[in-house]
Amino acid sequence: MKKFFITTAILGLSFFSCKKDSNKDDLKVVGKDANGNELVVTEQGDTIPKPTEDSLAVTSEENSVESVALIKNEDDRYDFKYNLEKGKTYPINLTVLTTRNVSDGTQSLKLSNESRKKIDYTVQDYQNGTYTLKVTFRQYSEKLTDPTGKVFSFDTSKNKPSDQMTAMSWQVYKSIIGKSYTMKMNDRGQVISVDGLGTIRSGIESSMKSSLSAEEQKALSEMLKVSLSEEAIKMQFQETMNIYPDKKLKIKESWSDENKVNEGPLKGTSKITRTLESIDEAATKISIKGTQKVSGSEAQKMPTPDKKEQTVNLSMNDQSTISGNIYLDTSSGWIKKVDITQKKTVKETIESQGQKQTRTENTTVQTLVN
Repeated sequence: MKKFFITTAILGLSFFSCKKDSNKDDLKVVGKDANGNELVVTEQGDTIPKPTEDSLAVTSEENSVESVALIKNEDDRYDFKYNLEKGKTYPINLTVLTTRNVSDGTQSLKLSNESRKKIDYTVQDYQNGTYTLKVTFRQYSEKLTDPTGKVFSFDTSKNKPSDQMTAMSWQVYKSIIGKSYTMKMNDRGQVISVDGLGTIRSGIESSMKSSLSAEEQKALSEMLKVSLSEEAIKMQFQETMNIYPDKKLKIKESWSDENKVNEGPLKGTSKITRTLESIDEAATKISIKGTQKVSGSEAQKMPTPDKKEQTVNLSMNDQSTISGNIYLDTSSGWIKKVDITQKKTVKETIESQGQKQTRTENTTVQTLVN
């Protein structure tokens, strides 16, 4: 299991141990203690028992720490713990590229979206296996291309857009840039607590007050309570960072998450398998493969203009795949690089009075980190 370390502390302890070892025979004996042990005076003027080979060996062993997040055990299995440095900032630069193609058999539409956000995580403290992180929003940008080819975009590092709706989005995200909250997590990436989100939500609401009606302000407040809640932050962070399982793994060993879908008429399964592909001094590679298959149908009674009822049969089929790689920094355990692609095909069919209409939507989502 990895121990937390501070680089400067390691250097200091190593230097002190070497210096003490090389000069132990040169220290002048000034007397003996009650047990007959020789006493010497250190460079700082302190009188201490003269160091022995055994005491130096014990001191060296106690001061030794691991310098990587993944450590190999005697059985060739690797265990994981975050190995972050106090005072150091670890960035997450997240890019999500989404393309949607929708067709009903007679016409088709294409939409694309590109979102980018930059967040810094600064290690403020580490105590008893718990990291205290200061999380700061640095930048947010989005670019949407509608079916006609028109582009709507904003970037918090640039000027306010002229389009009214885009400008509102810019204003919301601009109000959180530079703002921070505090998060505590254990050394496996599980979030313990999140503090300071209320202040950020209040700041957003204050910045938008003059631009929104009372009803719109209420809707914004309700939305923020969900999207900037402790539960949402926990889920988002752990889905991104809590990657390694709570067990030791050999190279090429896999682990899976499998869930059954049972939501009304919709039934199916989803499964994601991760594999520890390789570990070297620079990076640890984890591959990801997954599938989801969900389908279902139901009949609904719908009113007709002549106040009668007709039966409408609805069916849906969802087929998804996910694949890609995650690279961790072997030293710290922090994400070094992520490239994951999800491809999803959803077919919806409506049948009524002998007529049938099918709508097909193909979506590709590519997630990139750092």
